[in-house]
Amino acid sequence: MCERADAHVPDDVSAEITFLLEGAQVSAQSGSVDRAGDRLVAAVSAVLDRGTAVREA
Repeated sequence: MCERADAHVPDDVSAEITFLLEGAQVSAQSGSVDRAGDRLVAAVSAVLDRGTAVREA
């Protein structure tokens, strides 16, 4: 992973969460992934935790 300036962390986190939400929506609509909601919550939690850790560093 490359180094990022702190100013980009919120934008990166927002973009990643948007990507996850859109993917989960498609997966839920098509039925291609089981437990899409549970998986989405876990993935978004991980993104938020990672974003928080970067800001605190």
